Amino acid sequence: MMLARQPRALLAAIALVSVAVCAVVPAAPAASATASKATASKKKPAAKKQTGYHPHNGPAPADEYFGRLGMSVLGVRSKVKDLGLDADYHPEHDQAILNNALWVEDAMRDWAKKYPFDRWLPRYAFALEQMYEEIPGAVAHKRAVKQISYITAYFPQTLYARIGRAKLAQGVPTPDPSDPPIVLDELQRLALIDGKVMPTMPPLASAAPTAVPTTIPTESPAQAPVVPAP
Repeated sequence: MMLARQPRALLAAIALVSVAVCAVVPAAPAASATASKATASKKKPAAKKQTGYHPHNGPAPADEYFGRLGMSVLGVRSKVKDLGLDADYHPEHDQAILNNALWVEDAMRDWAKKYPFDRWLPRYAFALEQMYEEIPGAVAHKRAVKQISYITAYFPQTLYARIGRAKLAQGVPTPDPSDPPIVLDELQRLALIDGKVMPTMPPLASAAPTAVPTTIPTESPAQAPVVPAP
């Protein structure tokens, strides 16, 4: 009898132990969840992303792209040079040159918005304006005036702005189709774009000679001959 009771007691003890273990195990996930919440509450909040207009003070990097065509700084430089050469040697391409120049202006406006203090900007803008002056027609003339107004407004302390103000005061010149074009080779254009050759002030417009009024001498009563009365 004693031997029969011992296995029963042993089985009962094992059953109690298994019940106790099952009651303790589910409590572990709850404890771990509480600990993870406490750890998450200690983490610093993520920094808010800056929005709005935040221009940079320095020059634009060479690997950043601007405008809808995604042009780099060197790409804008090369395009301004190529358009100027095309305008010099192929006047029949004037309309295509004006169309392509719009994309260059778009890239330069985006560049100026992000890096307004870049010293390359006024040089490139002035070289583009010079090209517009060489192309005959009303469309190119309006582009030249608009480009000068942009330079004088956004880069007022530069030499290019001073020249632009003088041009606006005297009137932006319009090329005569009968005059031979002013042709610059590639090195001369790059020297102008890169600032190695500085532009000069436009010559003062010669004033038209004014007519000097001439007076017809009239006889005074004392000099008039005396006619005897009849």
